[in-house]
Amino acid sequence: MPKKAPHKYNKNTLLRMQIVVDIYLKHKDESNTTVGVFRKYIEPYYPMSIGTLYNYLSTPIDRELKAIESKSEQLELFK
Repeated sequence: MPKKAPHKYNKNTLLRMQIVVDIYLKHKDESNTTVGVFRKYIEPYYPMSIGTLYNYLSTPIDRELKAIESKSEQLELFK
């Protein structure tokens, strides 16, 4: 079975993911569970499933953004 290529995200999607992860990290502590933070602070403003939040948390957002920026810089060289 062939390997799947890593998922590529749009820049705006990555920026939204970064906002959601920042909200999560701001409110997550020992007294708040992941589901509690999701229901109280994230879901009312960014409608998504808990599975989507877990995907956001496991995505290397900074690395993906740097890859997009370096690709756009490379394209600038050929103009």
